[in-house]
Amino acid sequence: MAEYRRQFLSEARQRVLHQLISGWKRRGSSLLQIGLNAGFSPEFFWEAGFDVTALDRSPACLSAAREQTGPRVEYLCGSPEHLPFDDRYFDYAVLVHHGLASKSGGSGGLRLAEALRVAARGIIILEWNSFSLAGVPKSPHAHWTAPDEEDCSACEEAARGVKPWELYAMVRRACPGSGLSFVSALLLGESTWPDGAPGVMASLCRAAAPLNLAPLPLPVGALLGLRVDWDAVPLTPIGMLKSAAASLCVPAKGAREQVMGSVCPCETGPRLRQTEKEKAQDG
Repeated sequence: MAEYRRQFLSEARQRVLHQLISGWKRRGSSLLQIGLNAGFSPEFFWEAGFDVTALDRSPACLSAAREQTGPRVEYLCGSPEHLPFDDRYFDYAVLVHHGLASKSGGSGGLRLAEALRVAARGIIILEWNSFSLAGVPKSPHAHWTAPDEEDCSACEEAARGVKPWELYAMVRRACPGSGLSFVSALLLGESTWPDGAPGVMASLCRAAAPLNLAPLPLPVGALLGLRVDWDAVPLTPIGMLKSAAASLCVPAKGAREQVMGSVCPCETGPRLRQTEKEKAQDG
């Protein structure tokens, strides 16, 4: 049942993040995932098209995540409060369940400042919403199980929730003038989240799953996502499609080409025609 619940929460995170990154240019863009909290794998961002680096302070979490993703993601051990990167080193950064605006998260402001410093285009903050109907889940963390090592002790920590208006005010103070967009999921209480158990109540939970997994453009669900953009990002479906189409024509970075072994099809045609033209001229 625990594995079923873990997959359900992972699906909710992916729905929220898909909505938030829909306007970002992905191919050829670099992204830093700060924290492997709640067992959320950075492979999601790699599959979305980013060149991904993940940082965490726990060697056990890093080892388990590396075992899962292989060379597709670069992993570094470090502190979220002191990121070992130059200013604007990445295009984007994502903070995963750090409890930035919670009373127990005294280092939240420093973690936010560091994420804003290393990101050139925007960041995403993923948190638990303490103001939602469900509140902060009792046991939302999945445990990374590292090969030949102990489980990550950070997974044992109690989840920290934030209030949307406090998170909004915190981010607004840190970067005034930026664009902010909320998306949330898990609208109903935790008792309606399916866990794979049999019975009538379990059937009702499965029936309510589509409503819980639906991404909402309001900070009302238990899972809260906030996107911060330096520049305007298209929010309409047509704008998102145009942005996605344009991103496909951007050459991939070397790190991703080594793994994928592919070339953007938008470039293949023009290159071949140019080569044939040059050969004809030489002949």
